[in-house]
Amino acid sequence: MEKNRPLPAQKPLNQETIAAIATPPGKSALGIVRLSGPSALETAAKFLQIDPQNLKPRTAILTRAFLRGEFIDEVIALHFPKTASPTGEDLIEITSHGSPFILSSLLKAALESGAALAAPGEFTRRAFLNGKMDLSQAEAVCDLIRAENQASHRAALLQLSGGISKALNQIKAPLLEMLAHIEACLDHPEEELPPPPENEFIFSLHQTHEAISNFAATYERGKKILSGPRICIAGLPNSGKSSLLNALLGRERAIVSEIPGTTRDTIEESLPLGEMTPLLIDTAGIREQASDAVEREGIRRTQEALNNSDLALVVIDRSREISLEEEKALLSIANAAKKGNKPAIFALNKSDLPRRIGKDWEGISVSALLGEGIEELKKILSTRLIQETLGHEVLITNFRHHQALTEAAKEILLAENSIRDNVKKWEERAAFHLRQCLRFLGEVTGDNASEEVLNSIFSKFCVGK
Repeated sequence: MEKNRPLPAQKPLNQETIAAIATPPGKSALGIVRLSGPSALETAAKFLQIDPQNLKPRTAILTRAFLRGEFIDEVIALHFPKTASPTGEDLIEITSHGSPFILSSLLKAALESGAALAAPGEFTRRAFLNGKMDLSQAEAVCDLIRAENQASHRAALLQLSGGISKALNQIKAPLLEMLAHIEACLDHPEEELPPPPENEFIFSLHQTHEAISNFAATYERGKKILSGPRICIAGLPNSGKSSLLNALLGRERAIVSEIPGTTRDTIEESLPLGEMTPLLIDTAGIREQASDAVEREGIRRTQEALNNSDLALVVIDRSREISLEEEKALLSIANAAKKGNKPAIFALNKSDLPRRIGKDWEGISVSALLGEGIEELKKILSTRLIQETLGHEVLITNFRHHQALTEAAKEILLAENSIRDNVKKWEERAAFHLRQCLRFLGEVTGDNASEEVLNSIFSKFCVGK
């Protein structure tokens, strides 16, 4: 395989024409090879039977492709001129049969005709450098490719449509106006401009700090969408936790036994659940008197799983009475969820048997053995996760964005404090912190992203995107 070139520098734009296979490895009905750059059309004409002068923009044509004079395949060629292409450069997409040999031959033909092998993410990088999208949109392309459920797909689409930059533009508007006022007073003291309205500035900075902090706080929900929320299945020994895990998954994943304490370690499995794909975590039963050191370690891991989960699914055997000691253990699970600000859903298992548990215990009745109530339980879990996580607003799903917003919020506080405390030459200090805040906000959209940051971001993309 040809070795990838290093990623191009941010400025000036690289003038090479690049080529890559744009579809995943393996056999498929169709495959695509892309060329982008100032000589994309002329390069493609060297191995395709096309006339660059007669190829109409955005019009697919059927033609033949050759490698060193040997026929490769009949292909569809599509030309996007730089004024209306995804990369901001002349772009050619060649669609062929999806044989790995055919696609490899087409790529070799493009490289031998003068194109350079694209580096990972270079097509999207060029789109960013040519002003077709900002950096948050470019990163959303990668998230969109990796989306595994409806929720992550929706979050990526909102970012790709410019949702983050729109939100930041609203935040930046009053800051830019404030900075312009302060700098005018600093740069032209002889013109006797009206002094900066301190109280108005403090109020505006307070509101802006709240807006940035709230936006940054959406990262907690955003990362759950990408990684999947965690549901901890907890309860007393032999209450049917492992059976419920198997019933939810629709297969025998965990060992089930009538012997209490069978589960000693956590078992984790993903479960497609509506718009999301949460991770189910089956845990060891919690009780005061563990039989041995291994069970005590299992209980410790259960408590750790509860602390790291987003929802507690508490399983109770409704076919027998609960002792005071057991009640205390169950309440400790619910209290741990409450303390962690996470919902707790009670599943009253073994509904196929007569109920003996007290009326004070409420929840959804299920039978893991017979599958009764399982679909209803899934709907309840899905609804609660959506309520806790999803919304139609743009969410921060990228740690880099969260970090930049957090730093921007700190600068706003420093600017506000310099005015509020009437620090000497507060105008200069406030202006400095406002510029710093705008710089951090610009890091999100790529206004002042360094080459090192760009290399880090686009190196995570696949070649051909």
